[in-house]
Amino acid sequence: DSDVTKQKKVEEELQKLLITKDKFFSIIAHDLKNPFNSLIGLSQLLVHGYDRLSSEKVKYFHNNLYQISKNGYELLINLLEWSRSQMGSIQFKPVEVSLSAIVEETFSLYSSKATQKEITLTNNIEDESTLFADHNMLKTILRNLVSNALKFTERGGAIEITEKNTNGYKEISVRDTGIGIPPDDVDKLFYLDENFTTEGTEDESGTGLGLLLCKEFVTKHGGEITVESKVGFGSRFIFTLPKK
Repeated sequence: DSDVTKQKKVEEELQKLLITKDKFFSIIAHDLKNPFNSLIGLSQLLVHGYDRLSSEKVKYFHNNLYQISKNGYELLINLLEWSRSQMGSIQFKPVEVSLSAIVEETFSLYSSKATQKEITLTNNIEDESTLFADHNMLKTILRNLVSNALKFTERGGAIEITEKNTNGYKEISVRDTGIGIPPDDVDKLFYLDENFTTEGTEDESGTGLGLLLCKEFVTKHGGEITVESKVGFGSRFIFTLPKK
């Protein structure tokens, strides 16, 4: 019985590794290639047709180049962080950090995208609020949750980050007024083998990799991440991290 149990565990680990490998290569082959195809196409239009384009058209193409470059860079960062986490090469160094400062830093990264979509970003974290977390992992968690919220929130919407203290943990909530997630899809968000992705309100692309990283990094801290969502009324991603 012991040998059979061990064999089953080995098989499960191998299956997980195969799924990870397939996901990794599918992202490289498809999702990472797409931004470069778009960049090359737009750059070619500007190089060969610049003299024939109006200033409005040139500005439009430049804005597209900027957004595509940012999306591609964000995907590459997630891909590198995820591959490092799978190899166990990310060092876990929790220290006391200012939650409000990291939220402000995260919002500043996405201020231009929020302005473009006319979305309000609200930081309702107390200035003196601190918690015990790995600085880089916390930034990755918030970056991905805010990025996702922006993708799935329509023009004129809002994104709000709040906090609550509970049993030695700090509960952090990222709430949006977006399109929401169907109940059948909520359970697929944090699992690699589900391969669940969807397009944003303005055809923004995604791989689902960011939420996998969020779950992995929150779990590393001994916390949990959950989702509350209703189609047409928005979503609320809640995660807990230790206060001390």
